[in-house]
Amino acid sequence: MPGLGFWLCLVAAAAAAVGLCNGNRNCPDLVADSCLCAAERSKGPGRQTLRIKVVCSGGHLAETLPPAWLPNRTVSLILSNNKILWLKSNSFIGLRSLERLDLKNNLISNIEPGAFYGLSELKRLDLSNNRIGCLTPEIFVGLKNLHKLNLSGNIFSSLTNGLFSELSALKALHFYTDSLICDCNLKWILSWATNSSVRISEETVCAFPRSLQGTSFRNLKENQLICAGPLELPLFELIPSQKQVVFHGDRLPFQCTATYLDITTQVHWYHDGRLVETDEERGMVVEEAIIHDCCLVTRELILSSIDIDATGMWECMISNSYGSISKQVEIVVLETAAPYCTAERVINNKGDFRWPKTVAGVTAYHSCFQHSLRSASFLNG
Repeated sequence: MPGLGFWLCLVAAAAAAVGLCNGNRNCPDLVADSCLCAAERSKGPGRQTLRIKVVCSGGHLAETLPPAWLPNRTVSLILSNNKILWLKSNSFIGLRSLERLDLKNNLISNIEPGAFYGLSELKRLDLSNNRIGCLTPEIFVGLKNLHKLNLSGNIFSSLTNGLFSELSALKALHFYTDSLICDCNLKWILSWATNSSVRISEETVCAFPRSLQGTSFRNLKENQLICAGPLELPLFELIPSQKQVVFHGDRLPFQCTATYLDITTQVHWYHDGRLVETDEERGMVVEEAIIHDCCLVTRELILSSIDIDATGMWECMISNSYGSISKQVEIVVLETAAPYCTAERVINNKGDFRWPKTVAGVTAYHSCFQHSLRSASFLNG
């Protein structure tokens, strides 16, 4: 019967064949306990070398691992399905052999310039399904051999002209998002892709304007990418959005949030068609516009002590160099001694209705109960 030494050798041989284990002889310098390491011999003629794949997927990483924790011969690094929030400059410095980097399905919203510096052999980069809104050419510095880039599933609605100037070897590009606006600001991509022999994925389709919704970007003509007509925004939100009944002296804040289109985007407030500006004596403060992640703009209006003349329509208008769009909400201001309609209960052939105590002059509504056709036929039968 084989002894213990035989079985130990057999297990060691199986582990070496599979090449998956933490801290095995192929990856003695892998420090991260939550990662798996696989190693295989390179194919083809000539001297064979170990190609190492490190998988740190499906965990709770809030940031990338220090490069010193990884084998310096790592060829593939999988960091998908974690909770990574941002990529610092030189996040992967020292991983000179890296050819594939997978960062999909994280929470990345900020990428510092030079985040991928030192990855001169990188061929595939997947940044899909994150929260990236700001992208600049400086982010991609050093990726001179990158062939495939996936940016789909992020929150940007447009891409800056010249964004891929550092990616001279790029051959395949994905950039679909739920808010992708196919207008004149993306016209440059068509000519750049043609001149650089870059293939844009079939799945990269337009979300806006509605006339191009669902159209594959690579099938568009330049004359279809125009900036004209009424603005169509992926997001435009006014809070509160419903009619407000308030008392004289009350405080009422408004917030207007919309997709940030370009540097000409502006947000203004109007009251009954008149531009609203800060007037502290009247208790009106218009805050400065704030841009979030290069893709959203917010501006607040605060009425700190509402006067009777604030009754009317309040409007938030979003505009840029080629159009505008607005949303309104009505305010009704009452004196503090305003009369009330008393609570009342009404029972009739339409149902049992309880009317709450309501400020006089404001119309209250109740939905009438309706029998279904099936119920009606049953009752009549």
